[in-house]
Amino acid sequence: MNLLFWNLAKNENSRVLRDIIIEKDIDIIILSEFQSTNLTSVVSGMNGEYCLYQGFGACEKVILLARRTAGITVRREQNRYALYACDFDGRSYIIAGIHLPANPHADAEHRKNVIRDLVKDICTLETELKNSNTIVIGDFNASPFDDELIQKDSFNAVLYKGLINQSEHVKINGKQYRRFYNPMVNYVSEDFMNYGSFYYSNGIKTLYWFCYDQIIVRKPLINEISSIQYCQKVNNRSLLNRFLPNSDISDHLPLMVKFERKAPHE
Repeated sequence: MNLLFWNLAKNENSRVLRDIIIEKDIDIIILSEFQSTNLTSVVSGMNGEYCLYQGFGACEKVILLARRTAGITVRREQNRYALYACDFDGRSYIIAGIHLPANPHADAEHRKNVIRDLVKDICTLETELKNSNTIVIGDFNASPFDDELIQKDSFNAVLYKGLINQSEHVKINGKQYRRFYNPMVNYVSEDFMNYGSFYYSNGIKTLYWFCYDQIIVRKPLINEISSIQYCQKVNNRSLLNRFLPNSDISDHLPLMVKFERKAPHE
């Protein structure tokens, strides 16, 4: 299963988006800041293979399109996230597409407030569907080491498989919290120039490349992520302007994630 998330930066990117979907064989696409992109033309140019899945109007920040065979239904929505049930290749998933409040216009506590609502909705849906093949993907507007990602009453996302394999839950002050796994640091690479999705050089302290666009998963999926890449080129067209994301296209690079199912004995 191939997933794509892309913050389109309110630009008209229908041609580039369609090229990425075709070239990278993407199954499920979640987008933010998508309003200026003609998604109807993207779908109509895909020979009826894809469908746009719009919810009930509560979510203004993300939208999903996917292969018709992906079995998508919209299950929960808030302004900054949407939860989807997905039946793909004989397995059921829960997928949350998110766009959290941005830096520097929102502080960490604002993001945590949204995250707590999201995690509560995820837990409710996991119980309702009896399914914990859960994926959260989108623009977190925070880095893997930031409080919003690691705090126990927020995403509670650990960076190491060994920890979540040892215990899927952690107890703090008598209350139990379920963990997510965050694979992003494992795929940041100097060798492959997989630095991050967003570049920011101003200020006295900066990482320059930020992994704001991320994916986190529940324990059942931690060994099924086979690759994570920030797409820098499609159809031999660079999405960079020299070293930086080309803002005429988007100031964010697309995030691509490939899942490969493991047999029960693996």
